[in-house]
Amino acid sequence: MEGPQSDNSDSDSIDSDEALYEMLGVKGISLNETVTDLESTSKNHSCSGIPQLEPREIDKIVNGPNQLGKLYRNEAICLLPRELSIPSKLMRRITDELVYGGSKYPSDRSYEIIKFISNGDTQICERRELTRFENFVDNHDGWHELCHGYLARCISAICGEEMILYKEKLNLKPPGGSGFAPHLDSPSLRIALGDEGPSTFVTIMIAIDDMTEKNGCLKVCKGPWSEDNHVEVVEPEEDGNPDAGGRAGAIELNVADKLTFQPITCKGGDIAIFNGWAPHRSSANASPFPRRAVFLTYNPAREGDFHEFYYRKMKQKRDDYKIVLMAQRNADHEAEMAALNSIPRA
Repeated sequence: MEGPQSDNSDSDSIDSDEALYEMLGVKGISLNETVTDLESTSKNHSCSGIPQLEPREIDKIVNGPNQLGKLYRNEAICLLPRELSIPSKLMRRITDELVYGGSKYPSDRSYEIIKFISNGDTQICERRELTRFENFVDNHDGWHELCHGYLARCISAICGEEMILYKEKLNLKPPGGSGFAPHLDSPSLRIALGDEGPSTFVTIMIAIDDMTEKNGCLKVCKGPWSEDNHVEVVEPEEDGNPDAGGRAGAIELNVADKLTFQPITCKGGDIAIFNGWAPHRSSANASPFPRRAVFLTYNPAREGDFHEFYYRKMKQKRDDYKIVLMAQRNADHEAEMAALNSIPRA
């Protein structure tokens, strides 16, 4: 897929883009944004726009008067202060580079059928839209520096030990895009590697666009959640879809209804951290604009580096499921043909 094309000069393109975004009431960014623009966002940012804070500086902000480490342990989630946020322009730029970069930045992509009303609000139509990226961090210099560098330092300060990246997903959530049902992360994250992989997971969420209840923000049930203190979850289907029914960690709706999920509303570039046992969910995007956010899961370095191994195993599980699905479809077709052949002919 190619990015936006224009016959205008770079400066004209930037001006017209910004005017359009302002008219629509949304925050946007031109793919032609210069490094100079990002340098001006903060004196504490490098030329790439990534905050240049040393571990001791981050630790002072996290574990000083804010006591965010303690808050995280008590509530299983915390929102980092704005001084630790990522410039929203940077987040939008590196997201656009993935979306429009095509094969330049290899990744695993997922699509969703979006329903919308057309022809004067009288006809429901469908369209297939790109909704998720996975396994992209190590194929893009900006994402690599951000996730393995600055964000790893932030989450290490919160957890009190060195943390390394386990997996990543970037959700685009276009208008009409579905939310996700209530669930826990840790049970599903353990399925891929089992006893071969880590057992402790913590996730960083970075808002790319402002997150509101209308556009389907993250909702979390706060509490001292842990492996020894978590809500009951559903057993996954045997040989099920590893991205749906075959996943562990789903919470029955009658259990979820007894929990209080609090919306995490925040600005683009803001950072939230929650552990793998915190119940969370989101609603569909009921706004006319995308709600993009990236979710980066880390595990303690002492448990090992499994990033590449995780995606290799997940590919194998997805391929195995496709084989099971194809076999089931063939069996259904053969049964249907047998039934048709048994009908007496005149």
